[in-house]
Amino acid sequence: MNENDSCIVDLNRSLLQDGPKFLSHRLIITGETAYLKPTITAMLFCVIYIVVGGFLISLATYLLIVSTKYDLTIFVGAFGIAITTFGLSLIQPFLSRASFDRESGIFNNHKDRDVKLYQIVSLQINNKIIQRKHALNYACYELNLLTEHGRRINILNHNDQQQLIQDAELLGSFLGVEVHDCRREIIL
Repeated sequence: MNENDSCIVDLNRSLLQDGPKFLSHRLIITGETAYLKPTITAMLFCVIYIVVGGFLISLATYLLIVSTKYDLTIFVGAFGIAITTFGLSLIQPFLSRASFDRESGIFNNHKDRDVKLYQIVSLQINNKIIQRKHALNYACYELNLLTEHGRRINILNHNDQQQLIQDAELLGSFLGVEVHDCRREIIL
């Protein structure tokens, strides 16, 4: 690429194809650190799968001891293991916190490479419609950070528009960057 060529990034395209229909995280600012904390409802949603799976595994163990119906025992046990594994995979993203630390000058989301805070040029709110083949469609919103090197990293993704805007404004103020909303002009 020579210096006259430019790299065009489509900022209206959403980074993620899916998103939760519920409020999954809230922005918390304490001193020199801002981080995303999962909501209780998001954690309970995941824990329900783990509890139900654990119950089915216990039931399979009981059936193994009391009954001679090995096919039912294997089915219930395998189903319990599958549901528990699904619940554990759902809860993993909630357990690793994305954080902005002004003391170290680093953004860390435990997925992408760390970003130096001075390299963040703005925040972006993107909206999209999640289309389901056999269910209702719903709106979902993304909060992304944009760096001076052209990277765009997803920070937050859910359907509570007002909470996402509020979190974006708080984070923009914390970082000292502007927030761009793709549906409106600059909001900060």
